[in-house]
Formats: sequence, structure tokens, C-alpha cells
Amino acid sequence: MAASSNIETERKFDADDSSPLPDLGSIDGVGRVGEPAVHHLEAVYFDTSQLALAARGITLRRRTGGTDAGWHLKLPHSPGNRTEIQAPLGSVDAIPDELLERVLAYTCGRPLAPVATLSTERTSFALYGEGGERLADFVDDQVRAHVVVDGPRESKWREWELELAATDGQESALQEALAGQLADVGAKPSTRVSKLATALGDSWPAPREAARKSSSGKAPAVTPVLEYLDAQMAELLLQDAHVRQDRDDAVHQMRSLIRRIRSVLHSYRKLFDPEAVDGLESELKSLAETLGRYRDTEVLHERLRLALDELPPKLVLGPVQDELDQLMQVRADTALSAIRERLDSPRYYRLLEHLEAFIQAPPVAPKGSRPAGKTTAKLVNKAAQRLGKRHDAAVGSAVGPQRDKAFHEVRKAAKKLRFAAAAVASVHGKRAGKVEDAAHKVQSILGEHQDSAMAREELLKLGSASDVGSVAFTYGVLHALERNAADATEQLYLQSGKKARKLRLKP
Repeated sequence: MAASSNIETERKFDADDSSPLPDLGSIDGVGRVGEPAVHHLEAVYFDTSQLALAARGITLRRRTGGTDAGWHLKLPHSPGNRTEIQAPLGSVDAIPDELLERVLAYTCGRPLAPVATLSTERTSFALYGEGGERLADFVDDQVRAHVVVDGPRESKWREWELELAATDGQESALQEALAGQLADVGAKPSTRVSKLATALGDSWPAPREAARKSSSGKAPAVTPVLEYLDAQMAELLLQDAHVRQDRDDAVHQMRSLIRRIRSVLHSYRKLFDPEAVDGLESELKSLAETLGRYRDTEVLHERLRLALDELPPKLVLGPVQDELDQLMQVRADTALSAIRERLDSPRYYRLLEHLEAFIQAPPVAPKGSRPAGKTTAKLVNKAAQRLGKRHDAAVGSAVGPQRDKAFHEVRKAAKKLRFAAAAVASVHGKRAGKVEDAAHKVQSILGEHQDSAMAREELLKLGSASDVGSVAFTYGVLHALERNAADATEQLYLQSGKKARKLRLKP
């Protein structure tokens, strides 16, 4: 049985041992309260010795008893909500692969082991609406905990929990109404992060630094940049699991995130210790190249397949389709194996740790403490000037591979400008958005140009290596079509790329 997932929406309340249950039937909208259901639950919680999962608000447990016995992984989703992934009970000694893959980036490959065991006597009540629909479940938990972190110890407490059953898009309003009325009848909103946090007590890791406020141009220049990097890092950790699970487009998304982080570090390197930035940039570049070999093959294969499909049948000679598919499949399999090996390597986990450390405790240079408005505007405008210089070099270059390379440099400059502007949108608002959009347009147009250049380079190799003359002819036809496509995208860029080179931010 495969793992399943859902968004968990719940509220917790504190209760003393002697606290009477609230009158659930008096809550507005509750037409009927179900009979109490009593369960004995035992949950074993897993984490690293450094509590890496807990530090991210992630819980991984194996629970027996009740209606949902099995492995549960809970990941933060949004305030008050968590994504819960479940897997069959299996053995306590073997964490299911589908859950383990989702946390490897957070643990950086460190082993997971039991850190606490919680035994809970649970009494639950189903709450039904006037029409008989199930609205929520109210749960009364008596908890006993045994913790092994920082020495074995025991504790016990009582808590109430309200978990919504609705899935019609009205969850937030319904939860607020129910929670408010529970408070009116005596329930006290809990300050507990989770049962595991309560059990661990002082051993619970300090929360990661809250998102930095960067709406003011008077804030330090590093503030919006670090806020942006933190958001990209969170997405990267999520995308890691998607790559491991072979999800569609996951490699592309992960490479894009890595390039975005690297680009922002490069554009704002003067705000930080340059040696720290150089080390991260080098490793990010290497990782992006590993991912890129698969992604480039994927894009090239799709492009050439589509081009073949659009050719008149009389121009598709010999076993060109089969030859192309076989070659690209071997190349993709080799590249994917390299990705899997890289993601399981100590080198990759060190990079994640170094990125995390950089964001949480950045090595700020004096310039990074200057006001964000003026300082970041200058750096974004410098990226725009660089784009202009690359443009001038490209339009002045001779037709051929040299010109293709020059326009690729324009694309890379546009990408850096795009991400530099995006990183400081919280400071510069709509103006930064306009720069980002204009640069993105250039990047997209010249992305097509670069794809065509790569396709032409590959077609020349395929045609030269083919033992079948008719196949080589078809590759030649495709090469000619790609040349036309490149010329068209170049003209489109020349007609519409001026805006990105001219836009500037105002301090």
C-alpha cells in the first residue's frame, strides 16, 4: 500500500486533569455530538540526535492503536495547517522509503532514531452539522511521555484538540468559529507547539529565525536578500524529495532553484564575505551541472521528437525515430543515475548545511549593513548595465557559433537581472516587478535561441555519426529548420528586448 497525504487543519487547547468537557452540543452549527470513542495510542517519534526535524517543525512517528495506525510524517504547510503523509504500519525498525525520501534533505543524511514514546488515552467526539454532515472531531487526550534525548525522563499532561473534517474550502472560517466558541465554553487555546515539543521540554530546539521584515528601504541591505534566499532554500528542500520520487519536471524545478540561489548570491556578493559566497557558488554550479545533464537531454529529446513529428513523412527517412529515442534514453538514464548518486553524497549534504548556516548566520560585509533601498538599487542597476554590454557584444558578433554563444551570454545576464530584481521586490515594489518581468521575457526568448543552438550542435553530431545516409539527410533537414528558428528568435529579441536594458530602480 502506497503512502497517502492530506492537509491537516487543527487547533489545540490546554486542559487540567479536573477540567470538565465543554458542552459541545451548544456550539453554533453543531446539530449532534457523536458517541465517545475511546482508543489507546502509542506513538514512537523519530529524529536525528540534533533534532533536525523538530527544528523545522517536522514530526515523523509510528503510531499504533486508533483508526489511523501507521507511519505519519507531518510537514509545515501554512499557519495552523500541516501536510500529513501516511504509510502502512510495517516495522518500527524500518522507516518507509516514501517517508524517508521526504526528510533526507532536512536531516542531511544523518540517521534517524527514536527520541520519544508517547502513550495517549484518547476520547474523541464527532461533531455533526444540522444536516448530518461531519464537521469536525473533538479529542480529549491524556498523555504520558518517555523521552530519551538528554537523558531519560517521564512527563504527563492533558490536552484537547479540534480537527476539521470539512474539505469544501470553508475550513478556516469554520475552524475560527468552532475554536472561538470552544474558548467561550471554557477551553484555553494551547501554546504547545506539538505533543513532541511538550514531551521534549527544554530539549526542544529553538525555532529557526523568523522571516526578516524587508518592506523598508532603510533596513540593512542584506535583509531582503536573506529573506529571498530563505524562501528559495525552503523550496529547494521540498523539491529534493520530488526528485528522489521521480516526479515529473522535478529535476527542472530543482535546477531552477539552485540557479536562482546562485544568481542572487552572485549579484549581491558585495554584501557578504566574498570567500563564503565563492565557496557556495562553486558548489551550486557543480550541482546545477549534474542536474543539467539530465534536463538538457530531456529538453533536447522533446524538441527533436516534436520537430520530427512535424516533418512531412517523405522527409523522415530511415530509422531516425528509433535511433534518436534509444540514444536519448541511454543518455537520460546515465544522467539520472548521476543525480541520484550526487543527492546521496556527503558533498551534497554539506552544501545544504553550508547554505543553511549562511542564511541563518550570514557573514555580512560592511556594505550589507547599509540601507537596502539605495544599496540594492545600485546592484540591480549594475546587472542591467551588464545586460546592455552583453547585448552590444552579441549584436556585433559574426554569424555562427560565436554569435550563438554571445546571445547565450545575454540570456545569462538577463537571468541574473531577473533574480536580482525579484530578491528585492519587497523593498522596490512594482518597479522591481517591472524589471523582473522584462528580464524574464528576454530570458525566455533567448532560451529558445539557446535550445536551438544546442539542437543544431547535436544534429551535426548525429548526422556525422549515422551509418545510414537517409537518416543523416533527415538530421540535415532538422538542422536547417533549427537555423531558421534561431534567426526568428533573434529577431524577436531585437524587437522586444530593449525594455530590460533600459529599466532602472530608483534608490
